[in-house]
Amino acid sequence: MTLSNNTTMLMMLFSSILWISANAYYHCYPAAFAASSSPSPTQAGEAEHSSGRRWKNRRKRQTFLPSPARQVTPEEEAALLDQLGYVPPNICSISARSGNATNSAIDTSSKGIGRPIAIQSYPLLVQIVNKEENKHNQTPFPTMYWLTCHHVSKAISEIERNGYVRKFQSRLEDDASLAKEWWQCHEDYAAERWELLSDSDREWLLSTNQLDEEDNNSEQRKVDSMREMIQYSGVAGTDHRRLRENTDEDDKNEDSSLYVPSVKCLHSHYAHYRSQKEGGSAVINIVGKWTHELLIEEFPDLII
Repeated sequence: MTLSNNTTMLMMLFSSILWISANAYYHCYPAAFAASSSPSPTQAGEAEHSSGRRWKNRRKRQTFLPSPARQVTPEEEAALLDQLGYVPPNICSISARSGNATNSAIDTSSKGIGRPIAIQSYPLLVQIVNKEENKHNQTPFPTMYWLTCHHVSKAISEIERNGYVRKFQSRLEDDASLAKEWWQCHEDYAAERWELLSDSDREWLLSTNQLDEEDNNSEQRKVDSMREMIQYSGVAGTDHRRLRENTDEDDKNEDSSLYVPSVKCLHSHYAHYRSQKEGGSAVINIVGKWTHELLIEEFPDLII
């Protein structure tokens, strides 16, 4: 292998590590990341949150296109603004509410019924670089479901501090049937995210640039990397395809069949579980379900 190839592989590996690290941070600390460039329902609510203030300053320099799948009412925007201090520009919809409510009568207190628990996010965050020239900068946003309710997020953080990430990991590793479902859960998540893309965005990610210019090759590598992430990363940024390939290579080991993707972050799994539709064909996120049961047991006064 040439030095050039080695350098390219190292750069791709480093890039992947950065994306995975950022992705994990998305799950646990959503208030630190992207927010809406559209007018807020109330500017006062934005000022009450440090994340809102940070985004207000950032928004002076950056503008984002709304999600093409956006279905959010002004009342729901107000609730998200109250929870986060901003409204994510790539939001598709509120995917879960407290008390499994389906209406928009929103009370964002810890005992409120109908407050947002999780949202569904579009897989691409599109920044407007030059409006006159119609130039955009696309960034992958692999976290399809994430928590917005800080009451639930705080409770889950307490569960994590009590060692349940490791405990849940052990449960999965000790049961072959659970391990098989866990793999499928990640694959279903990635497939759902891919299908969430618009036809034009999916076509763009699948396009192959045949030009030989160095700049175009660099841009194509960027698009290829984005496609790989969106198409194959599971819950919490797990690259299920690469993990599966590595596992297949180690099939001679006795415990290889019980090797499962790392649990990582309970926040992301809970957001996924709460957003899954009853009676759907996808495998239920069992870690999210276990987290839900613990929340009911350990935090009985929290309406979830």
